[in-house]
Amino acid sequence: MPLAGTSPASLADDPIDRYFELSLFLLLTVGFLTLAGTGKMDAFTVSVMGLALTGRAILLWRRSTFLLAPHWVSRLTVAYIPFYFLDLLFLLQTQDTILERVLLATLHLIFFAAVVKMFSARQARDALYLAALAFSQLLAAATLTVQTSFLLYFALFLLLAISTFASFEMQRARQRVGDSGSWVPSESRRLATALGGTSGAVCIGIILLGAILFFVLPRASRGYFSSLARTNDRITGFSDQVELGTIGQIKKLSAVVMHIRASELSPSDYLKWRGIGLTTFDGKRWFNSKALAQSVPGRRSFQLRQDILHPGQQSRLLRYTIILQPLASDALFLAPQPLELTGPFRQLWQDEAGSVYMRSYNGAMVRYAALSDIAVPRPDMLRSDPREIPPAIREDYLQLPPTDPRLQPLALEITRGYASTYDKVKAVEAYLQSNYQYTLDLPSAMPDDPIAYFLWDIRRGHCEFFAASMAILLRSIGIPTRLVNGFLQGSYNDVSEQYTVRASDAHTWVEVFFPSYGWVSFDPTPPEGRSAQPLLLGRLSIYLDAFQAFWEEWIINYDFLHQVTLARQLERTSREVRGDSRQFFRQRYRALVGLVRYYTEQLVVHRWWLLVALLLAVLGLAALFGRASIRLWLREWAAFRRSRQGRSRPEDATVLYLRLLRLLARRGWRKLPAQTSTEFAAVIPEQTGSLVRDFTFLYLATRFGRLPNLLPRMDVLLGKIQGQAETPSD
Repeated sequence: MPLAGTSPASLADDPIDRYFELSLFLLLTVGFLTLAGTGKMDAFTVSVMGLALTGRAILLWRRSTFLLAPHWVSRLTVAYIPFYFLDLLFLLQTQDTILERVLLATLHLIFFAAVVKMFSARQARDALYLAALAFSQLLAAATLTVQTSFLLYFALFLLLAISTFASFEMQRARQRVGDSGSWVPSESRRLATALGGTSGAVCIGIILLGAILFFVLPRASRGYFSSLARTNDRITGFSDQVELGTIGQIKKLSAVVMHIRASELSPSDYLKWRGIGLTTFDGKRWFNSKALAQSVPGRRSFQLRQDILHPGQQSRLLRYTIILQPLASDALFLAPQPLELTGPFRQLWQDEAGSVYMRSYNGAMVRYAALSDIAVPRPDMLRSDPREIPPAIREDYLQLPPTDPRLQPLALEITRGYASTYDKVKAVEAYLQSNYQYTLDLPSAMPDDPIAYFLWDIRRGHCEFFAASMAILLRSIGIPTRLVNGFLQGSYNDVSEQYTVRASDAHTWVEVFFPSYGWVSFDPTPPEGRSAQPLLLGRLSIYLDAFQAFWEEWIINYDFLHQVTLARQLERTSREVRGDSRQFFRQRYRALVGLVRYYTEQLVVHRWWLLVALLLAVLGLAALFGRASIRLWLREWAAFRRSRQGRSRPEDATVLYLRLLRLLARRGWRKLPAQTSTEFAAVIPEQTGSLVRDFTFLYLATRFGRLPNLLPRMDVLLGKIQGQAETPSD
């Protein structure tokens, strides 16, 4: 992309131009990769832009130039105008909203402009257009993704943007002054290092300042563009119609589904996050046969319909916050017996099975808070439940399709000898846990009766088969049941202090109706089927997950409430720091006062120590501030002794020369650090100057000519110079 006034030949040899071209090319590449990484661009557009960037990279490598003729640029631009409206009105009809169609059509236009400009840039403003197009791609990517990879792309883009505009200004400055000097390779390398280092330092400063402003500036989170950030890679399997085997496929995935903050929850609670309750079974699939979902009154804050609570038992309230990743379902996952729910919802629906749904779910990440009563009735309370099952419950939750004739006899055999409903339920639960194996590896093709196939043929399966078998066995003997799809509690991350629920935590269990207590959960799946698969990265995955949780809660979902929380935390922390600092200095002050008091008492008792202490203090100050003078005096004394003994060294000439410099300095003649001894002697005026020049000649001959026999003559000349210095001048 040569600028005005530069030819391709000169451009290829100028390191500033090469640096600018490479930096601008990388800026465009990062902008493209950021947008392509969102997964929202079609394969054709990504391929064309990728080929254009590859061609541009080849030209940069060969230091050659290819420019489209101006008339071709004009023709392509005019031809794209009707194509833009064709793209908007017809080619993008598969998009859900007009906002998405407009955005994607505009992005196609941006890519087209970038490709044309890359191969037609002739002037400085063309480079600025390309940089603006790269920034537009980054800005669009920010609305299309909430992935943590965007942070890396953003930092790299910022670094390249600073580097590009710095080299651009250097390029313009050289053109203004007309500098066309040549560069040597070492200078080019120093230039690249200096520009890169400066750009990196400025980039770090901008990121730090931007982070501070991000957390400090007022927030007004409305979610106008949240629908654009939804992902197409959503986990399926949670809907109001689920075929047997679906959960088994989900459990093979390790993708994060939810991050849950619940400070009052412990890993030993073994809580399940309830999603969808399923009431009807047709032999192969579970579904809700009646569309009886009702709107929940409220806006952003909702009071949910409550089942029968647990009389005679103390409630256990749990407050928690969930960040739910995109799922192919509009169900919300909650702890059992949800009471309240707060989130960015205009309307919620709750069905007869206790499932809570969003309306107009756009597939984006959702953050909501809830309050649940997770108290569980005691076994003795359930065992002694005296009430009868209501007819409406019998009608809806005892339904069975034509089943294998062996089902009811098996259920009766398992529950023989048990009188209470609770004991019968526990007997069926224990039978399935102890007589069947847990596995995710099942045949891809299931027979017409998968429950009979599980119970009498393969005798192994995953949680859906265990739960469905238990529900059908209990229904066959008149106990109302329903199936529930959801997730296990998840693993606790001690770094983020949150629970991480993955797709591998997907689970199915059974709820049984007790007239006095409502629906109570039971789980017939063996214990090995209730734990997720271990992650390959071990501890590293914990740190990565903690960063992901921080990104979701404090970046993507950062709002005014988070600001208030952060401000309160900072206030509390600063108060603690002030208190700790005050206590620290108070302790140090008391220790210092005690130390002074102790030594004062010792001085009163032993007065002679005072004289010793003062003497040591004087010697210490003298050694500290007069070290140079002491060293010089010692050197002079050593040189004097050697001269008296006839063992002078050439190095002793330096001692005499330093004495000369002190004498001349008192007369106002001070030797500059950059002056040689000969240059300094030349500036001394006559009379003294001639003696100084002779002394300097002898000094150089003695010090560097290794002639110590000249030292006596130097001593004589030094005495004459000292005599002149003490004689007042006219």
